[in-house]
Amino acid sequence: MARKAASTMTTSAAPVMAAAPKAAAKAAAPAPAPAPAAVTTSPVRNSPVPKAAPVGAGKASREITYEMIARRAYEIWQSGTGGSQEENWYRAERELRGA
Repeated sequence: MARKAASTMTTSAAPVMAAAPKAAAKAAAPAPAPAPAAVTTSPVRNSPVPKAAPVGAGKASREITYEMIARRAYEIWQSGTGGSQEENWYRAERELRGA
């Protein structure tokens, strides 16, 4: 009878050992990517919350070139409402920069 118990143990232990590498393979598999976040909404129905504007967006990010300032200073001079060259230049800069 002791022989039967010993043979039963070896046969029953074999499937457990074979299952161990499969479990290890599942653990080593990469996790799926997280789902994208849902859009948050405001209390008003079907009205999404506006996203924040990126830093530097708007008029300030527009590059003002030498040629743009010179052209505007010339337009000021042509209108007859300007002053000296320097005053026209500074006025054109102020207008283009929005200050």
